[in-house]
Amino acid sequence: MILGKVDIWGLAAWVNRQVKNWPRTVEEVEMGPMREVCAAGGWTLPSQFTLVPVNSPGVLIHWRIQILIMSWIGERRSQELREMYPVGSILSQGRIGPPLNHSQASASMETSPRLENAVSRPRPITVDAHFHLDRAWAKTNLPGRPNLRQYMEMRLPSSQLYAIDVRGGVINFCDPRTWPSDEELEVQDQSWVVAMGVHPKKARELDDARAFRLETLLKTGKLRVLGEVGLDFSTGAPQPQIQISTLRWVLAMASQGGVPVVLHVRGGKDDVHSAQAHIQCIRQCRAILNKGHPIHLHCFDGGWEQAQQWMDNFPGVHFGFTGAVNAFSEDQKLAVVRIPRDRLLLESDAPYFRPAWVPRAGYGHPKYLAEVARGIAAIRQGATVDGALQEGGMNALRFYGLRV
Repeated sequence: MILGKVDIWGLAAWVNRQVKNWPRTVEEVEMGPMREVCAAGGWTLPSQFTLVPVNSPGVLIHWRIQILIMSWIGERRSQELREMYPVGSILSQGRIGPPLNHSQASASMETSPRLENAVSRPRPITVDAHFHLDRAWAKTNLPGRPNLRQYMEMRLPSSQLYAIDVRGGVINFCDPRTWPSDEELEVQDQSWVVAMGVHPKKARELDDARAFRLETLLKTGKLRVLGEVGLDFSTGAPQPQIQISTLRWVLAMASQGGVPVVLHVRGGKDDVHSAQAHIQCIRQCRAILNKGHPIHLHCFDGGWEQAQQWMDNFPGVHFGFTGAVNAFSEDQKLAVVRIPRDRLLLESDAPYFRPAWVPRAGYGHPKYLAEVARGIAAIRQGATVDGALQEGGMNALRFYGLRV
């Protein structure tokens, strides 16, 4: 890369470190192209563009910043940049300066093929099959109780290549201490559904009062999905018997209520692909659930053998994949290839699985779900990112009975 290994927000931070005495505000005539850049990159428009500090990637096309960059990278690389983007740059024809008028700036921006394609390309509509609103909210340091709308509208670093439109999803609460209130359960509508359960590492948090509440919510129809729940034999997990007891209790409720169950299966450090953990979890499920029960295997990291075992015992099982798919082994990739495409679910598992291009202080978010689709598309022959997003979204809508 001409500017070295840096993402768009890193470049903005670099600019902010270089200058202090520029005018703070941006002229109205310069805002049109900035809005177009934000639209192309999927970045949220600020209430007002500011030059000091740079508060949006769109501001990076300001002529002062372009001069700063060109002076820093030198004439040779400046020429490389002009040749790379011969049309649409206010630096073209060797001229550096502000646009003469708004129409001139807009016209030159619109003739840039790369920007034109990005603007005209519709954002794929999809559904996030698994994320943790309570845990994610804690990462944001925002005050008050978790708020879905505010969380989904947060301003975030955004991928220029994979801007998407998340229209619905499964909001997972698996920490009994932070389960949503009855009022917060009202967030559920046709496109969003709440799942409540007990993460195997949080099994000790389940007391009689919380257990009674979960049972009551299910019986009264206020709760439509149970989970996540399961087995986790990694470091720091409670004794297996505590996990198994909790799992069987939740499975019995799911069976009686006929609701989907979200399963968490994780083996110990020597359990390759969590093979033994999957065998134990299948054994518990077979003892309680019928073969047709709707099961969502969250964050599936098994190989093809584990996927086959689940499908042999529960033909309708669905497999949730997270950003971990981008680092799968060959056997895990084989599972991605052979699992029927109508059984694949895409999960951000936010706030986990932060994409590599997001600053280290950041975290995962449903808006980064395309990173999972990118991993799926790289593994399945003939698949595309947009196609994986659409299929994963449709599968989630069908499995959970959602509408967008």
